[in-house]
Amino acid sequence: MELPMQVHPKPLQALQLGAGESLFFWAKAGISLTSTSGSLIVTGTPLWLGEQVFRARTPLEPGQVHLIEQNGWITLTAGPQGEAVCLVSPKGRPSLMRALGKAGKQLLRCFPGIARIAGTRFRGAEPV
Repeated sequence: MELPMQVHPKPLQALQLGAGESLFFWAKAGISLTSTSGSLIVTGTPLWLGEQVFRARTPLEPGQVHLIEQNGWITLTAGPQGEAVCLVSPKGRPSLMRALGKAGKQLLRCFPGIARIAGTRFRGAEPV
């Protein structure tokens, strides 16, 4: 019996855009966009501002980085002068719950008596 192959996401994804070309895609908060050649315009997710829809536009020159602040649809537009390549990197920081769990485990390793006492005293909520 052959096991199915597991596909792991690549750490960096290169997106190539021709002169004046646009790409509309879904992006998660926390990823970063880096312009490696050519200029880009990053148009963010639509937000309600008063009674109007607002989309922030950020120009990126070669070597600049833009961090996506919230989940949503992003538009990348290449400048008219030529090809632009953009590298998309995944979230760099772990989730808050994972970080808190890791800190809690490290704290319990420092004080092994606390875990033993907590396990014997508070076994269940039984009426007295």
